Amino acid sequence: MKKSSILAAVLVLSFATAVMAAETTAVAPLDLKLPAAAETGCCACPADPTVTGDVYVGPVSKYLFRGNDLSKKPYGSDFAIQGGIDLYYKAFTLSYWGNALNRYSDGTYNRAKVNETDLIIDYAIPYTIPYLDNLKFNVGTLYYAVDASADTNEFYLKASYDTLLKPTFTVYWDNMLAKKAGLFYSAAISHKISIERNLFAANVGALVSYNQRNPSAAYTVEGDGVYSGWHNYELTASIDYTPTANITITPSYMFSNGLSSGAKDLVGIGAQNAYGIKAMFAF
Repeated sequence: MKKSSILAAVLVLSFATAVMAAETTAVAPLDLKLPAAAETGCCACPADPTVTGDVYVGPVSKYLFRGNDLSKKPYGSDFAIQGGIDLYYKAFTLSYWGNALNRYSDGTYNRAKVNETDLIIDYAIPYTIPYLDNLKFNVGTLYYAVDASADTNEFYLKASYDTLLKPTFTVYWDNMLAKKAGLFYSAAISHKISIERNLFAANVGALVSYNQRNPSAAYTVEGDGVYSGWHNYELTASIDYTPTANITITPSYMFSNGLSSGAKDLVGIGAQNAYGIKAMFAF
């Protein structure tokens, strides 16, 4: 079966499951008189929550994923164009993301090509821990359909705390390619400063990661993830320009570097700079 067919099937099945799992119960007080339509047998139930979302696209100088430069190796692309769509329904988020290289070498000639498409399903757990109301948890799954390598899937659990610097900690597990632990950990902080009545906003962030034989972070054909150890760190900065309530334009910068000899020597992760700009429309 082609990758596109598998991805479409996963998309349809996952979205149907998410919708069926969502509860839409409405309870009226006992002393509330039902509308006339309901008394005659017609259902006058309130409308379901609406689906909102956003769509975005923009060029980046290179495609960096967990410190790996996936633009020049092995494709030789000068830049990439990345875009996607997010759909929000209650506690669920369904996302589709794609990466297109401006030059993709297939051994005979170079051409532009979409070389990766990802499907992400996220669920915001609606429960909180007593006395820790600002601590939130998300669970989800990421399906990677990538040319020149086997498709794979990761499940993840993310914890975030809504306070100064908004710290997050995420654990990923590769359940398809990994033959050993297949785990990847990341911890991040971020801060946002609004400027000129929310017309502009400055964002800064930092991330560190640890690899435990996750093949997506350090790929081998054997699927053992090469090594376990500190992986990479990332420093990011961006500016959001929001001329209307629905449109946001974001230039961004990322610096990434390896954190251990395993990441640098075995995987080849070194100092990398990436620039980009993204236009997003919310609906």
